[in-house]
Formats: sequence, structure tokens, C-alpha cells
Amino acid sequence: MTTQSLSESSTPSTPASSSLVRDEWWVPTSGGHQLHVVQVSTGAAGAGAPGILCLHGVFSDGRFFLGSSGDGPARYFIDQGCTVYIAELRGHGGSKWPEKRAWDWSFDAYAQNDIPDLVRAVRARHTGPLFLLAHSMAGYAAFAGLGLHSDAQSMLSGVCTLSAAVNDYSDGGLKKAVMLRFSSVVAGLFGRFPAKALKQGPSDEPAALMKQFAEWASTGAFRSMDGSTDYWQALGKVTIPVFAGVGEADVFHASPRRAEKLVGKLGSTDKTFVICGRSHGFGSDFGHFDIIRGRRALAEVLPRVHEWMRAHSGTA
Repeated sequence: MTTQSLSESSTPSTPASSSLVRDEWWVPTSGGHQLHVVQVSTGAAGAGAPGILCLHGVFSDGRFFLGSSGDGPARYFIDQGCTVYIAELRGHGGSKWPEKRAWDWSFDAYAQNDIPDLVRAVRARHTGPLFLLAHSMAGYAAFAGLGLHSDAQSMLSGVCTLSAAVNDYSDGGLKKAVMLRFSSVVAGLFGRFPAKALKQGPSDEPAALMKQFAEWASTGAFRSMDGSTDYWQALGKVTIPVFAGVGEADVFHASPRRAEKLVGKLGSTDKTFVICGRSHGFGSDFGHFDIIRGRRALAEVLPRVHEWMRAHSGTA
């Protein structure tokens, strides 16, 4: 694994944008759910252009990557000539519920069903090299899912995660312990964590997911609800190229130490781990969200991600 610093000045080179071409569709997955995907490119994007499947984290949806006005981190990659596929996990954004609406899933559904099914569906449509770009929880869910589903893994040229690390109590102090336990209790009372009502994000999350988060943090585990699948072990079967970026100031959600632990478990021999902060040559210490959204991400982080993808476009 290589740990990189910013050794040279990186500035985004964004060509004049053509009008955006959009298409939306849904991917069937387990439990009768249908996952929403918005496909976006410029009119100039060719059939063999690189593709990027974007996956949001908890309490979020596809607008994290591309807003209604066409802004967001996905726009940077679109303007570089990529075709972007902005996907939404079950229960989020425009994804369709089954006839019986119930918050009856956990992290396992994201890792074992939603993400592999999305990769397969996008690969069936996209002819060029395909990358997965995941933020926060979607990052370690993607690694777990790809480790368990080698067919989906083989469809990708690489995986890029930003702010991805499994929680434990080694950093974040008492505040983290209180918040994770509180979230689990509240979710248990309501059947889901009311993120929208509490202004934590646009999407609620199921109680089982919040229970898993609390259990993993207190025990150091990373496993399925029934205990039959050890995701730490599954990470060893991820062998495709990986780029993992984490903010130097992101102590609570995804600290550099925990992010490096996650990447260290991967079986790939091509791993690039980047700590985005002043001590590693960046202009500022990035956090959990500004590592991917905003002017600083546009100037220093997204160009680095894009350059890594360009270098790995022939590795599928």
C-alpha cells in the first residue's frame, strides 16, 4: 500500500460544459426494492468514456453528488468527459419501495444485495472502464460486497472511497459512545432512525443498521446481523485497484487511523492511501464532507481522484 502526499500543485482543468444528458432507471434488488439510478453525461461523452458509479453514505441520497441545479462533486467528473451513474440505496431518494413498506433491512442488504446489483446493472449498460466512487458508509459496504461477490468485483477497473472507516471507540471519545448508543435506542423505539426529522440528512435509516453500528463500535466487530459473515475477512478478497482518501481532521466519523486499518485489510496489491491534510502537503485539513464537496475538494481532492482513475482505466 502506498501512502501519498501532495507533492505537486494540482488544479482542476475543467473544460467548457456541454448541456447535460440525463436518463433515469431502476435496478431490482432483494425484498422487492428497486434502486434509483440517474445516468448523466455531456453530449460530448463518447461510448467508451470512463464511467463512475457514485454511492452515498448514511442519511443521504443522490443529491449529495449532484444537486437539482447541476452542481456537486459528480459535475466535476462529468465535465472531464466521464459518464456518471448516481445511485440510491433502498429507502433513499427516488428508490422504489415494495408494496409493503417496512424498514426491515440492515447493513447486510446494502453490502450483499444493493451494491453488487448496482454494479452489475451499470456494467450491463456501460461499455468503457467503470469505477466505483463511494462516500463514508458506502465505502466499506462496497468493499464488503465486492469481497463477497467476485463477479461484480471483476466488472470494475477500481474502487475509490472517501471518508470510509468502520467505527470503533478508539477515537471520538465519550461523545461517540453516547451518540452511537443513543442512535441505536432511538431507532429501536421508532423502527428507524428519524434522520430527516432530526435534521441529520434527507433519509432515515433502519433500526437494524444503527444496532450494527453500535455493536461494531463497542466490540471491534464488522459482521452481518446473524454473525455468519465476517466482513473483515471478506475484505481480503478485494483484489482490484483501490484509492482511499480520508480527511486529516475527520476524527469522529472516519479517522486516518481507522481508514488505514480498513485499507490494510484489503487483498489488493494496488492500494493508494491518501491523508488529505496540511501535514501531507494539502492546503488545509479536510473533514468528513468537505473532502468531496466544495471548492477545496474541487481544487485539491477530486483532480487527484480523477488522475488515479485515468491511470487505471485499462485495468478492468
